[in-house]
Amino acid sequence: MRQNGAMPPRVSLAAVLILLSGLLWAAQVLFGTSPWEAGAASLITIGFVIEAALLVVAMLLSPGRWVRIALAVIGGVWALTALLTPIGFLWGLALSTGAAGAALAWTRSLDEWFRPVKPDRVPTEATVLTLGLVWLPGIIGRLGAPEVTVGGWILVGFGLAAGWAYARVVTGSLWTVRLGPLPLGVIASLGLAPWAAALLVAATAALTYLAWTPPARMATEPPRPRRGRPVSILPEVTPPGLMEAAGYSRSGRRLEESD
Repeated sequence: MRQNGAMPPRVSLAAVLILLSGLLWAAQVLFGTSPWEAGAASLITIGFVIEAALLVVAMLLSPGRWVRIALAVIGGVWALTALLTPIGFLWGLALSTGAAGAALAWTRSLDEWFRPVKPDRVPTEATVLTLGLVWLPGIIGRLGAPEVTVGGWILVGFGLAAGWAYARVVTGSLWTVRLGPLPLGVIASLGLAPWAAALLVAATAALTYLAWTPPARMATEPPRPRRGRPVSILPEVTPPGLMEAAGYSRSGRRLEESD
């Protein structure tokens, strides 16, 4: 429960466990045996660190329902990594810390913390678009079969730069994320296994679709002022000084007329 804006200790503990699990999975892929070649393993390692870091920052500074959903997605990625890598000390530690952190974040006692409280929060489409762009290193690394192509490395750089620019509302960033992902995704898919190429093109097509949605556009525009609606107030309940300053008597008539 939120009490005077204070952060429950369980949130900090869950954040620590999730960050630790992301770092441990990165170490498992980078230093252990994995089905990915060196370039893909490096991108997956970067992806693990970025994914965990963003989740932790969001949990602590911008909690909302989308954070739990993103955690569930990342948890599925961790589970898939567990199936593809050999069991060992790092494997067990990464799996246990990740499971503990995710379970703690999904407990009912933290429902109030993850409940959106800001009416001007960022639209869901814009949030998913930003996350998808900065998660591209991990996505491209995991789809790097038989290996990451030159186009894949270009797409990695584009995703990180475009995601940062879109989140910072840099001029021209909206059109960059609208026009860039799909063509670069097609180029990056050339030379990949058919299933990997299809998934990569589908991922970049999804990002392009999100970039063309009205909420994604609205997230880059300054908030529009809300028009207030006049409310009638009986003159009898209005402070006398205010009525006289406006030139009206207590009955609501102009002072000149009442004289």
